[in-house]
Amino acid sequence: MIVPTISALLLLGQLASAVPFSQVARGLPKDISHVALDEDNGQYLAYKNDGTLYGKYPVDVARDVDHEYKRDNGASCSKLKVEEVKQLPGYKLLEEYADNTWGKGSRNVVTNPDKADQRGREATACVSNDVAQVELSGTPICNKQKGQDNSNANGTKGTIEAMVQQGTSNTAQWTVTSGSSIGVSAKVSAQIGIPEVASVTTELTTSAEFTNEVANGFSTTSGSIVSHKATFEVQDGKQCHVEWVITSCNVSGRGRIRYLASGWVWFEYDDKVQDHYKWAVNIENTITNQDDRSSFLEFTGSITGESASNSSSVCV
Repeated sequence: MIVPTISALLLLGQLASAVPFSQVARGLPKDISHVALDEDNGQYLAYKNDGTLYGKYPVDVARDVDHEYKRDNGASCSKLKVEEVKQLPGYKLLEEYADNTWGKGSRNVVTNPDKADQRGREATACVSNDVAQVELSGTPICNKQKGQDNSNANGTKGTIEAMVQQGTSNTAQWTVTSGSSIGVSAKVSAQIGIPEVASVTTELTTSAEFTNEVANGFSTTSGSIVSHKATFEVQDGKQCHVEWVITSCNVSGRGRIRYLASGWVWFEYDDKVQDHYKWAVNIENTITNQDDRSSFLEFTGSITGESASNSSSVCV
């Protein structure tokens, strides 16, 4: 991804009157705290943290919002509802920002407005890019058993070929025990880190798809145990077969997945304040502590790790 230089950003500000806001929003400085909708002139006014005007941008009413939303956020985001944003630990910071900047007049709080001239200033609930690390609960319970090729080889000293099993696999079944308060009912995906299970499997990271609903079930899987042909020595005058060891371990685990709120929350006033009715506040810029704009999905489940190894010929 190309990161705009300072000079490029300044140029964007100077040429703002010719460039739709939707095209430059990704390049705006991080200290753009809020925007106003100037309905009379059909433009957005972008303001910095200190209240100074950064630039004016024409409203891009023809923008295909749904296409842009899917392209930008993929399968790991959903639109943030008003009732969800109000449950964020840091929601009061948004209210305080609006109170201190435009007053406590009669107003509505809105996210993802349908009006064409407000589209493009969405609020989203996205699964964090961080790997959700699973924590094991208790000690793995393991058992070993022998697998074998049932074909026997007689007598003459030499070699035999036999099918043996080898490899490791890790499978787990999970249940959502506590849903996130944002992104409710949305189907998303996340990266889940599963630790080593009793030296049978190694630490791994795998992906999973799930729905943010209590009692929803999902699974993860990685690796495989496969059969392959191997050659073994046969002792003269003896019956021989091939054996290998299968180790299976089971253990419970738990983890949690972070959902992050981002984007814009609208404060729509009944009367004009500072010449405008509608103002949008940037969530990330106002709620700077990530935990204050987060909610967590918690899950528990059972992990099974298996390995097949130590193939050898046994002669009697």
